[in-house]
This record gives sequence, C-alpha cells and structure tokens, in this order.
Amino acid sequence: MPFGVPGWKWKVGRFGYTMESEPDYEEIKARAKEVLSKASKGARWIGKWGSVHIPIVVDGRIIGELWEDVDPKEVEVGAYWFGKWGTKVQLVKDGRVVGFIWLA
Repeated sequence: MPFGVPGWKWKVGRFGYTMESEPDYEEIKARAKEVLSKASKGARWIGKWGSVHIPIVVDGRIIGELWEDVDPKEVEVGAYWFGKWGTKVQLVKDGRVVGFIWLA
C-alpha cells in the first residue's frame, strides 16, 4: 500500500514496517478519556530554559506530560498520530495544546 492511504497506519514489525488498519478518532478518544480518568499528576519540574514539565502517571507509570498546571481529567483529546511506541495523543485546554499522552 502506498504511504498516506486513509484508514491505514504504519506499524513497526519484527522485520520492518508493516501496514495495519487504523482505529477511528472516536475509538482513540474513548481510550484516551478512560486513561485520563485514572491519571494523576507527578512531581512538577522546570527545565533548563524555564519550561514546565508535569508527568502524567497511571498505575505508577509515566504515560505522558503536561506543560501547564491543569487537571488531566479536564483536558480535551486533540489530534493523534502513530509512532514506534504507540499512539501519541495531544491534550487540549481552551484551544491550546497543553500536553500529550501515549496509548499503548
């Protein structure tokens, strides 16, 4: 299949990249909301250049990060894309991207 075919995504397989069908936005949104309902914020830290980093923790594992001090349960699910380690989902508050989570 050619690159960029709607409804398909690239996945890293044992012997390179393969194609598989892509879940729809509503499925990704439901999974992200479920994960965020169990999420808590970790210890806030400030980067070298003043950027804020707040880990999002679920069951003792860091699954994402916030860049503003907002409640993970109050953010909206934004755009998503597939990567080598899963699906990366943007977290949006008041029209701004304030962080992300990884869905396995």
